[in-house]
Amino acid sequence: MNIDDIQAFLAVVANQSLTKAAETLHLSQSSVSHRLKSLEQELGLVLVERKKGSKTISLTPAGEDFILVAEKWIHLLLETQSLKSHTSLSLAIGSVDSVSTYLLPTIYQQLINKHPTMRLHIYTKNSIELYDLLEQRIIDIAFVLQERLIKNIELAPFFAEPMVVLRLALPEHQSIQIIHPQQLNPGDELYHDWFPTYQIWHNKWWDPLIPPHIQVSNGPMVLPLLRTPHQWAIVPLSIAQSAAATHKYTIQKLINPPPDRICYKVTHKFAKSSTKEALAIFESFATELHKQFDYLN
Repeated sequence: MNIDDIQAFLAVVANQSLTKAAETLHLSQSSVSHRLKSLEQELGLVLVERKKGSKTISLTPAGEDFILVAEKWIHLLLETQSLKSHTSLSLAIGSVDSVSTYLLPTIYQQLINKHPTMRLHIYTKNSIELYDLLEQRIIDIAFVLQERLIKNIELAPFFAEPMVVLRLALPEHQSIQIIHPQQLNPGDELYHDWFPTYQIWHNKWWDPLIPPHIQVSNGPMVLPLLRTPHQWAIVPLSIAQSAAATHKYTIQKLINPPPDRICYKVTHKFAKSSTKEALAIFESFATELHKQFDYLN
């Protein structure tokens, strides 16, 4: 069967009119009619009832039955054609928002520059969702903040980074480079629960029974909310450095700081051969990321 004939039939079905089908396909009405007859002759079936003087068409029982066959045929053809594009390297990458926004773009840009034909699919989800996507093989590699032991999933630390205090870049804040947790008023905190051991550390210094004034579910959300002189937030150094580069914020290191935030790399144990090649390329650029940001080590 010819794809043009199939598309003509489906256009007639969708529009219930030869004239409108011709307009949709940017063809003359006679061309659509010719393609329809060609398809009917090949099948040995009458698909469309032709009534003189009628602007609309109706399908024969055979035509109604053939709709599903035609749609499947088009779908299979498109799938077959898509296999050609799979000859080039592709990689589906998943990451939590803060890592995807503040660290991985460096790798993405290097990949694009050095391997312009590689196709990247980037997903931003929470850690639990990323594990699920990896199990379903929707993504090839993920960067998460939680450890989970799952069959056929390999997990390894990717980097660790310190947690620091971020405040507005005011002279009274810039003059203090190191600060103790007890010097921070919990009523002025913009709080995010970064990871379980961070929560334990936080409870050590501030009463867990007193809820924070502002709590966000997405870590990077603290930046647009940090507006007044007394406000402060504890964030990973990668976020803090990116914010400080705008000259709107300043960084203060903590005495008795929380544990470093650890980001884990997770992959499937049985990756496809084409995916393994793309992953190897990705790993080479990831190594350079650690060199560029030495604190990740």
